[in-house]
Order: sequence, then C-alpha cells, then structure tokens
Amino acid sequence: MPSENTSTSNVNVMMPSKNIIIDGVLRYPVTGSKALVVGAGVGGLMAALECWRKGIEVEVVEKADVVLGQGDIFSIGPSGLTTLHHYPSMLKEYEDIAWDSRVSFHVRDGTETFQAEFEYNQQGVAEHGAYPLRIKTLLGRHYCAQMLHNQCKRLGIPVTFGVAIEKYEEDVNKGNATVVSHDGRQFTADVVIAADGIGTKSHGVTLGYPVRAIKTGYEVYRTMYSTQHLKDAPFIENALQDLERPHTMILLAHKLHVFLTMSKFHVSVGITTEDDDRTVAESWSTTVPNEAALSKLPGPETWSPLVREMILHAPENSIVRWSLCFRDPQPRWTSSGGHIVQLGDSAHSFLPTSGNGAIQALEDAASLGECLRLAGKGNEGVATKVHELLRYQRVSLIQRTGFVNMQNVHREVDAVKSQSNPPMLQGKWIWGHKPEKYATENFAKARAHLESGSPFENTNLPPGHKWSDWTMEDELAKHKAGIDTEALTKSNGDWGLI
Repeated sequence: MPSENTSTSNVNVMMPSKNIIIDGVLRYPVTGSKALVVGAGVGGLMAALECWRKGIEVEVVEKADVVLGQGDIFSIGPSGLTTLHHYPSMLKEYEDIAWDSRVSFHVRDGTETFQAEFEYNQQGVAEHGAYPLRIKTLLGRHYCAQMLHNQCKRLGIPVTFGVAIEKYEEDVNKGNATVVSHDGRQFTADVVIAADGIGTKSHGVTLGYPVRAIKTGYEVYRTMYSTQHLKDAPFIENALQDLERPHTMILLAHKLHVFLTMSKFHVSVGITTEDDDRTVAESWSTTVPNEAALSKLPGPETWSPLVREMILHAPENSIVRWSLCFRDPQPRWTSSGGHIVQLGDSAHSFLPTSGNGAIQALEDAASLGECLRLAGKGNEGVATKVHELLRYQRVSLIQRTGFVNMQNVHREVDAVKSQSNPPMLQGKWIWGHKPEKYATENFAKARAHLESGSPFENTNLPPGHKWSDWTMEDELAKHKAGIDTEALTKSNGDWGLI
C-alpha cells in the first residue's frame, strides 16, 4: 500500500491522457481553469507562461500598443530563473541577450577597492536555485520583456494590446472576476492576475483603498544606450577596448551611489541621490538634460571620467529622472474570494538597492502557476490565498533589504570596507530558493492552515529568522538616528553564502 505524501494531500492531481509538447515545452494536463493576466511586463508575461505550462487557459491584456519593457537594465538572480529550463527556445534567447557581468566597488574617482563575481557565481558557495544554469545577471528590460513575449507567441498565448483596465470586479457566487477597460470592454476569467504595476486599479478589491506612495527623499537618474553613441569618449573607449566581459562598477559616496555597467554593445548609468523636490514624478516618462544629471554629482570633476563621459554622451532626452517612492509592505494581495490576485509591483514594489524587483515578480509567477495547478478547477480562490501565504513574509523581508542596502552604500568606501559583511549582501536564502518546488511541497500544509488553523511556518526565510512586520517610516527613522539597520536585519537568521 503506497504511503501518503503529506505534502500533496488534498491536492487535485490530474493524470495526463497524452503529452502536449509545443516548442519543446511539456504542458501539464489541462485543468479547465481560465486566467486573465493584466499587464505585459516581465512578471505578467512570465505568469502567463507558467499558467499555460500548468494546464491553465490564459490570455494577456496590456494598455500599451507594444511590449515596452520600460526602463534600462535590471538584475535577475537564480531564484527568478528556476523554471527557465522548461522553455528551451527562451533559454537559448536568454543566453544571447543576458550580460554575464562581474561587479566591483570604487571610490568616487574610480579607484577600485575590491571586485568579485555576483554571490551565486562565486566558487565555494551554496548551490543556487537555477543550478546548473550559469547566471548572467543583467538584462535590458526591453529585451527581457520581448523574450517572454516571443515565447508567448510560440505557445499561442493571446496578448491583446491597447487595453487599459480601469476597474476590477469579483463575483464570488459565480466564482470568477471581470475587468473593465477604459473603452468599456469586459474580460472575465476564473482568476484575474493584476500584474499592471504600481498604478494598478486592483487595490480597490484587495485592500479596499489605494496604496499610498511615500517619497523616500531620494531620486534616481538612469539611462541605457548603445556604445555607438560613444564618440570622442576616450576613457570609455579605452575601457571597452580592454573589456573581456561586461563590468558593473558601483561608486560609493556619502548619501549617494552610482552604478555603471559596460558591455561591448551597451552602457548603462544610474545615480541615486538625495532630493526633496516634491514635484518629481514617479514615472519613466520624465527626462532631463545630460548636464542636469551630471550636476547632481557633488564636485563633478572629482568623479571618475567614466561617469562623466557616460552621462554626457547619452542621447538627449534619454536620462530618466525618477522620484524614489516606496509603499509599506502589503499583507493582502487577493480579493475577498481570491479570484483577483496581484503580482509583481502591484503587490510589492522594491527599491532598486534590493536588486530583487524583477526577481520577485518571476518568483510570484512560478509560485502562483503551481498553486493554481494543485488547487484545480473551482478552487482558484483557494490557490491565490495559499500563494499569498507562501510569499508575503519572504517578499516583505526582501523589500526591507532595499533600505538596508541603500544605507550601506551611501557611505564612503573605507567605511564599507570596515564592515564584516560585503556591501549589498543577499545570502543563499534568497538566491538558493526554488519557488515552484516550495509551492509544491507546502501547498497542502498552507491550505490546511487557512482552512482549519493547523500550524504552518514559512521556511523560505533565512534559517533561524524571527519574523516581524515593519514600516518604511520606522526604517527611515532608524537611518536618521544613525542606527545600523544592516546589523539589525542581517544578523537575524542565517544570511550566509554556504
């Protein structure tokens, strides 16, 4: 007599009648559930792919006319790539577009103080979540979004552009949800996945009120452009000539840091600095002249000539000025019946210094797709609430690292070097995680906790971590008081690399 698998009891497992393989992707048996994804960003498109792979009928609506992938460059670590191997065509495209960058830290004049591989690519550390994939950490946002869209097209997942969603509605009696567009069109599905970013209208049915964006007192200037624009830029031209692989430089100063990334074909620069200008928008559409961005560096002539050249040679109107805002951790991502669920920035926005915004959206996609598969048709509302329980504490703690890391890099390099931990330490608990596997192993226990109150404790946190809620105001107050929040946060549990 077979033993009971306690991790999957009460799980609706369907046996396949035949294999469905499209573009090399093996699909699970069709569940009969239908999902609608609102938003064709990185998180929304990956959610559509994972839903399709798990046997769920899915379509995507997007307010823009094309896949935008707005922004410049971002990092995607191993835990966001744990299901990539299921998509062989996309895996090959990832190999072509991702940058296998090294990282180094510098004083403002460009003098290098230390360099390393990203944590999970170092020798002797724990096995990362996407092993044996070599993680090429950096991707252009547009290229990444286009890669995901290409995969949706190959699988036949419909993506409808030009649909701006103004209203989310849930019908608990019918067990479905509907979204209404600005021109009156309606789209109904068993579960609606709100992946439409920080401006989503879905908060009305999850929290019951809009989420307040709080200015952090910092702003960001960012751009990415082709190296073809780098004419009469001798310092960058020399650096590119000697460049064997992409290189990310992080220049540290008091209450200021600069990211530079160079590859043979593109360069990217980002400045994060203090600013109290209340008129600056939280938008990718506000640009500034190159000289205005350069002026945000105190004593521009004291900074590395690479920084100055990269800013001054950017195409005009390409440098975005973004007000760095934050929203307190949001413990509820689902509507009352669970037929609407938020994903990515709609549920949890991140500071850039967390290095995890896109990663956690991709983790969401892997977790949610598996929860929907395990719950089965008619239990979509249960699936989303289990997903929320499995994800919230992990995501909230990673959000907190954005504040810890910003404090850590907004000081001179000598102060950073005196610390026991490297700057912007993440730890194996972040990049060793496998969100799909975690959902598989914990779905039944989490569901039982929600339905009967049986004990459940998340294990996707640092081992030994004692969980507590937090707010942005509390964190900023600690910064102003000179409290070392890194010591408080990263000594709570095991944040190690092995």
